[in-house]
Amino acid sequence: MWKKILIGLAIVLGLVVVGGLVLPDSYSVSRSTTVAVAPDSLQPLLEDLLLWRTWAPWEHMDSTIVTTMGAITRGLDAEQSWTDKSGGGRLKITVCQPGRVEYDVWFGKNPAPIHSILTAVPEGAGCRVDWSMAGEMDMPVVGPYFAMLADRMIGPMFQQGLDSLKAVVERK
Repeated sequence: MWKKILIGLAIVLGLVVVGGLVLPDSYSVSRSTTVAVAPDSLQPLLEDLLLWRTWAPWEHMDSTIVTTMGAITRGLDAEQSWTDKSGGGRLKITVCQPGRVEYDVWFGKNPAPIHSILTAVPEGAGCRVDWSMAGEMDMPVVGPYFAMLADRMIGPMFQQGLDSLKAVVERK
């Protein structure tokens, strides 16, 4: 009986390892919303890290986050870092153009950044705001499994942030 159980567990473990070696480790997360303001009215909220506190979901989700702003807080090269219960990280805006903000995020001691993009495109009387990120989970065997779950783990946070952004700009 024990022999069959051990053989079964070995087979399952083998399948998990093989799956982790052959599955893709890339991921992509994207969410959108529409807001009733023009992109230029929205731009300050996208490019000013001090204003992110009014809509970004992170600090509302984790009360242990302590954010420290860099010397530049708005536009290209704006930076912030934070500490929290899971190791903290830092963020830097790498592109800042009308209707487009791109930034890199480093979590914990991971040397590889995660690249994210916020865009605001005119649509009707307002604009469509897209928030996306893409990358690779560079962790042997387990990385592809995390990549498969990335949209489920991060997507709801992006949506919460976009919903908050919409509420902030539409109540003004």
